[in-house]
Amino acid sequence: MVRGFCASLEKDFIMTIETVSLSALIPSKTNPRKAMHGLEGLAASISTDGLLQNLVVKRVAGKGKRYEIVSGERRYRACKLLEERGALPEGFAVPVEIRNNLSKDDSLRIATVENVQRANLAPLEETAALTKLIHKGVTLEDVAAQTGLSPTTIRRSLVLNGLCREAKTALRGRTLTLSQAEALTLGNHEAQRRILEEIARGYGDFGAETIRETLTDDRPTVALAIFPLEQYTGTITTDLFAESETSYFDDAEQFFALQKDAVEALAASRRETAAWVEVTKGYAIADWQYRAAKKREASGVLINLSPSGRVEIREGLVKRDIDAQTLEDTADNPLAPRQSKAHYAAPLRRFIAHHKSAAVQEMLLSSPRKAKEIAAVRAILALDPHPCLRALSQDDQPQTAYIVVEGQARVYVRTLGVEIDNEESVWIQWPSMEDEVALYEKVKTLSDYQLDELHTLVSALRFGQKNCEALDTGDTLFNRVAQDLGVDMKNHWTPDRSFLERRNRSQLVAVAKACGYADGRSVIDGYKKAELVSGLLNHFAEAFAAETPSAAQAKAVAWLPEAMAFPAIDPDAPERSEGEQE
Repeated sequence: MVRGFCASLEKDFIMTIETVSLSALIPSKTNPRKAMHGLEGLAASISTDGLLQNLVVKRVAGKGKRYEIVSGERRYRACKLLEERGALPEGFAVPVEIRNNLSKDDSLRIATVENVQRANLAPLEETAALTKLIHKGVTLEDVAAQTGLSPTTIRRSLVLNGLCREAKTALRGRTLTLSQAEALTLGNHEAQRRILEEIARGYGDFGAETIRETLTDDRPTVALAIFPLEQYTGTITTDLFAESETSYFDDAEQFFALQKDAVEALAASRRETAAWVEVTKGYAIADWQYRAAKKREASGVLINLSPSGRVEIREGLVKRDIDAQTLEDTADNPLAPRQSKAHYAAPLRRFIAHHKSAAVQEMLLSSPRKAKEIAAVRAILALDPHPCLRALSQDDQPQTAYIVVEGQARVYVRTLGVEIDNEESVWIQWPSMEDEVALYEKVKTLSDYQLDELHTLVSALRFGQKNCEALDTGDTLFNRVAQDLGVDMKNHWTPDRSFLERRNRSQLVAVAKACGYADGRSVIDGYKKAELVSGLLNHFAEAFAAETPSAAQAKAVAWLPEAMAFPAIDPDAPERSEGEQE
């Protein structure tokens, strides 16, 4: 095999180096790579440093000095992109290696090797390229040597040929991961489509391992039997909880013996008319190793008895010209389980878990305290404090509302056994509490009053205005709750430097006039912004400290920006007509 590989290399390297115009180059229709990613970056590199590596081409017979690209189509397309933009002159010449005596198979092999080695092909592109090489009789050993891929990686790629059309589409669209797709190849197309539908509906966790366990569950159903049921002498159990009532053979050993005998009888019958009959035992039929027979071409029959007991029959097939050792090496799906099956398969584990869960739920209905403990644990684990808390923690002089909320949070973080630094914001130290069992044990120690307080705290920390980038002027849940609580921002907030410095000078003049600071000051309109900010801060401080406020100070105590109302009043909103107001 290695000697044959070296001989092909010698033939490939009968070549000459020339420069050829871009217009004389023709992309190959057989290039394994269909999607050309990263052209912008490659074009930039070529523009800066030139073409660092030659393209490999072959002469096109009967088309004058025209050359088909064997490898380097991405470099060619990047150069064409630069030419279209005027970065390269029209007719720009590029260095090429002209390979002589290349057959179509040689071109395919060189293009495949280059694409696999240089940049990752999309999974199905790589599968198609490797499959073509195998179909041409290239051994698994030679493909591994040429591409640098391990035999196991190549075998895992080849099994993707067994995906149904819908699964291939999902893999291309990245709604199905490669590991999920590989696991799906353990089932026939019907089973694959069934799992894809479950994934689309969002039913359960269908990771690769779950798919694998589902498709390799060996509990045989009555529907799989191809032998007369009266031959079976064991018991049968019907699962009433399945989507459709499903009956299972309790004696799996007897089922498989009867199924094997029935397959052998079926094979003997087909051998009377078919050119050949082959019985396989894979989880799914390796279709890529066969092709449909042409008209009047001798054909055979493939019968597959899967480890689950399912029997599939394919007729009218012709075996592809695949190296015998490679055929043997790729006969089994590399993802198929190699060890004995678990005593409780995935469907049965789910069945048991569902019943146990329902039993615990029933007991929780009569234990409100325990239900509250669970709710507290789940709420703390999922807690994402409202963004107002982290933002307000940055203020040099936080206002009273924030101080109260942060203080209560600190108390309960410590109650739950987490030590935090008093000098740091509690929100950047908020514990992840990944160990839910340890957290549950802490919550269990709380008194009923503390547990209720904890629920209140967690609910409060998560609640706030939804969109903080806009004024909440609507009839929202946030405004309704604030109204029901009787929230008056004059009791929770006073105008401070942080607020005033965010206003422009004309807005500050308006504030000064509304809050009484302008009373008796005839030149207020001439004040600079810094003077207005300092004067307003003193005015508000004196007003809130005064035992008997003056008229001007009373205005300051009563003043509140219209945006601080529930709902907020937006001064920039267009005025509505009387009809609209009604």
